Order: sequence, then structure tokens, then C-alpha cells
Amino acid sequence: MGVLEPGDVTKPWTLVASVVAVSVAYFVGSIVYRLYFHPLHHIPGPWINAVSRVPYIRHLLAGTTVVNVSELHAKYGEVVRISPNEISFTSGDTAWQDIYGFRTGKHKGHLSMLKDPAWYAQPPGSAHIICSSNEDHSRFRKVLSHSFSDKALANQETLLQGYVDLLINQLKDVTSKDKSPQDLTQWYNWTTFDVMADLLFGEPFGSLQELATSKYIHMLFDSFTAFKYWYIMYYWPWTKRLRNWILDQRVIQNRLTYYKFVASQTQKRAQRETQRPDLMTTILQHNGEKGAVISATEMNNNNSVMLTAGSETTATLLSGVTYLLLKNPEVLAKLMKDVRGRWKKYDDITLESVNNTPYLIAVLQEGLRYFPPVPAGFERRVGKGGEVVSGYFIPENTALSVSSYPTGHSERNFKDPEAFVPERWMGDPRYADDKKSSINPFSFGPRNCLGKNLAYAEMRLILAKMIWSFDLELDPKSDDWMKRCKVNTLWEKPELAVRVKEVVRE
Repeated sequence: MGVLEPGDVTKPWTLVASVVAVSVAYFVGSIVYRLYFHPLHHIPGPWINAVSRVPYIRHLLAGTTVVNVSELHAKYGEVVRISPNEISFTSGDTAWQDIYGFRTGKHKGHLSMLKDPAWYAQPPGSAHIICSSNEDHSRFRKVLSHSFSDKALANQETLLQGYVDLLINQLKDVTSKDKSPQDLTQWYNWTTFDVMADLLFGEPFGSLQELATSKYIHMLFDSFTAFKYWYIMYYWPWTKRLRNWILDQRVIQNRLTYYKFVASQTQKRAQRETQRPDLMTTILQHNGEKGAVISATEMNNNNSVMLTAGSETTATLLSGVTYLLLKNPEVLAKLMKDVRGRWKKYDDITLESVNNTPYLIAVLQEGLRYFPPVPAGFERRVGKGGEVVSGYFIPENTALSVSSYPTGHSERNFKDPEAFVPERWMGDPRYADDKKSSINPFSFGPRNCLGKNLAYAEMRLILAKMIWSFDLELDPKSDDWMKRCKVNTLWEKPELAVRVKEVVRE
């Protein structure tokens, strides 16, 4: 057996010191590279955001990303680096076209920027219209677009009117017996989800009839919280080992149950022979036309997307606009005068007439600027060779977006951005320099929202009939409602407590 020499004792410590030294050197080198030599080093922003993803993830987990990004833009300007490889723009007057627009004109020959996989994970089994290649997206759109045409919308009016009338009548009945504040966030969700379920499945969730949120809607809302964790696992793959600890397994199981429910309802509706004027009738009529075919699994996935996109976002906008009206009594008074003076009878409020009400439309447009249903933006990835966006060269594989909420609240885009002023959309000379083209709440270009006409019609009809039928008063416990809204991909909204009183007419 050998004898340990006195000098050998230091060898393990020498090895440890070497490892530590190399690690420190690598860490320092990474910081120096990301600050001074990274392809994005010319993009302004906090140094900590350039070297670490932790600050962004901290806000992501807290639901405060859009507030934080708004503050960064106020400090650094129209473009800001929010993480080592992510860029946010508020120069919407140019960035929408540069990032999302058709590849024509000066963009001819440039690659389309595809969805950022950190946020748009491919669904299992098959694609849907949000997460799809350009070829699949074009195929889906050829089939689905017929259901959202002006002709289809006109045919759907009876169904829409029926649910809005049910909302009004149920509110009248409940408030005639119970004078306590009503949660209008809940009421709007009941309405929009019932509408979309009936349009897609031929039957509603029954929320308005039962005055209760369906368990499947609860499952859907619960699942929104998981998206931020998928983002974290995308960039930090080692966290996948902690998946069962990070993610609530009940939420994952509920998401699967929800998808199975949508698939079951979709297939039941597809097998039902009917010509009722809903979305599925038109989709089934055109499926296979001119070679564009959507499979059964793809139909399930697309219906899941359309159910969420056509329900939650419209309810969010209506909740936000209602709150903003109640916080701005002069705007509410003007809208009440216009709505109640325009229509002498409730039944005169039609889709055609609400599409010709300038002040009502301006109120909703201002709501879309102030409280966009998709607040963070629509993330894209720069393709091979890089791109120039709003005059800035952005290298390939960079994640970027026009951040909707910060764009709408930017002093570079709007005068008095924190004021709720519908007149800015009606030619008021005080707001002549507002960059109105910077607002695109339904996205822009070839992948803009298919259902925006349906959303506009629905929000206009609901708001018109609500204002015509009721006097509304914000309850003090919801005075700071908007400040308490958090972002989990979409807005996570608290109770909107409003005292609802039926208008008494002679």
C-alpha cells in the first residue's frame, strides 16, 4: 500500500478551484457576450434582461408582464429587449406590417415569420389554425372562412339575438328579486360561451339558463395557467424533470377532459343532419371543396380553438368596456343618450343597426385600445437571414411581437393614452396625430383573426342592449378592478361587481 504524500492533499482542492474558476469565467464571459457582442446588443433595455431570463419569468409567474413591458417601453422607447432573445415593439404603425404582414411589395421574397414555438406548442396528433404551417393554415382558412362571411353572419342573427335576449331577461329577473351587485364578468362569459357552443355544437353550455358556469369552462380557464410553465420548460429544459411538481396534475387531466368533451360534441354535431345556420353547417358544406380537406381530428382541434377565441376574448372586452364606462361617467352618459335616443323599441336593435352607431363603435374601439383581450401580443420568430423591423435589424431566431397593451398605452402612439376617449376614433382634431394604425387587436396579415366580424357584431349587440335596458353602477369593491386583472396568456379577471337596475320607461 502506498503512503499519501503531504503534497497530494492539495490536489482535490486544486481541481475544485479550477472548476470554480472555469465556471466563473464562463459566467462572466456569457454576461459580457450578451451585453456587448450578442446580435441583439444594439437593442435597448435593462442589462439584467439581456443577460438573464429570470426577470421576465418572474413577471410571467406574477401575471404582470404587460405592466412591466409598458414601463420598459416608457423608459427605453419603441423597441426594448425583454429577455436575452425576445424583443417587444410598440411602433405598431410599421412593425405590424414588418412582422405579420403579407410578403408583398418591399417584403416580397422575404420569409414569413412563423409562430414562436415557446408560446405556440404543436397540439398532439394534428395541427389547428393557430399552430400550423403556412400550407396547413391556408387549407384550414379556405374551409373555415365561409362560416364567418357577411352572409353567414346575417344568417346567424336569430341565434345571436336569442342569447342576448336571454342575457337581458335573466338579468331583469334576477335583479328584480336580488338588489345585490352582479358579477358582469361572469354574465358576459356565460353569454359568449353559450353563443359559441351553440354555433359550433348545436347546443349551448346552458350557463345562461342555469345561471352557473359549466364545469368545462372552469376546466378551460384552469388550463390557461399552464401556458407560462410550458414557456419555462421550453427555455429551461431541465425543469421538465420537475414537471409533476411544477404543474398541477389536476389541471393537465382537466385539459384532456376538456379536449375529449370538444371532440365528442364536434363529432355529434357533424353526424347530425341539419341545415341550421350555424358555423358547423357551413364548415361541413365546404369541407373538401377545391381539394381543401379538414380531417376529423383537425376539426376537433380547430373547434377547441374557435370556442376559446370566440368566447373568452369577447367577454373580456365587454367586461373591460363596462368598467371603463362606469369609471368615466361623462362617456357613459353620452352613450346612454345615444343608444336610448336612437332606438325607441328594444326589438329595433338589430345587427344592421348596431353596425351604424358611430359612438357605440368608437366606445368599443377605444376599449380595444385600452384593454385588448390579447394583451401581450402575438409572438413570432425571425427566419433565416434576419429581418428589418421598424428600421432595426433583427437577427434570425429572435422572438418578437407588437405588444398590444403597451402599444395602446404608449405616448408615442396616442395623446393622453391613459384617458378613455372614444372621440379619438371619431375625427376629434385633438387626437389627429394618434397612430390609430398601431392598434390591431385581431392581429394582422394572412393570419389575422377569422372571427373578427362575428366578435364585432356580438360585442356591439350586447353592449347596445345592456345600455338600452339597464342603469349600471360600479360597486365600490370593484373600484380597482382593472388593476387587479392579471395576465395568464389572456386576462385573468376578478369579479366585476355592478349594481344593475332596469330602466323604467313611460
